[in-house]
Amino acid sequence: MERRAGSTKLAPAGFVVERAEIDTDCVFLDVRATAVSATCPCCGTSPLRTQSRYLRQAADLPIAGRRVFLRVTVRRFWCDAVLCRRRIFAERFGADILAPLSRRTGRLETIVHHLGLALGGRPAAAFADRLMMPVSNDTLLRVVRRRTEQSRDERSPSSALTTLHSGAVSDTGRLSAISNAAGR
Repeated sequence: MERRAGSTKLAPAGFVVERAEIDTDCVFLDVRATAVSATCPCCGTSPLRTQSRYLRQAADLPIAGRRVFLRVTVRRFWCDAVLCRRRIFAERFGADILAPLSRRTGRLETIVHHLGLALGGRPAAAFADRLMMPVSNDTLLRVVRRRTEQSRDERSPSSALTTLHSGAVSDTGRLSAISNAAGR
């Protein structure tokens, strides 16, 4: 009797699992992108030629009490645009799936961020270790700090100036520091 798996996703969206290797405490998933091609990050053209491939490893959410590592096959492409300054580029997967240079998937990074916000450094690190997502307390705090800075940068400049001008400032030293920070 054949059993079919439900709609569970072993790998994040945009990836297809080529091979799975189960160890005693780890699961290794060899994955590749489902997209046929990529676009150049500089000029936006779709290349016709693949230059090479390389392996990249990233941690993902645990499965059945085992840590999961994705071994991602990343393709490099030649950019054929004449005026493009980038000749070779690697395919990108999006910051919410697997950010460039990241060692964790976007969904694991979100869990780590929420653990850091809710519990702080050392307690969150101990809890994450029990959840089979070992991270250090410094990493938890670094993720929280980075995400806070990103959300601050995403706000529009007009709302930041409104925030600066809405507070009553009586000290002239603080007033000049705020105006210097606003770029006046």
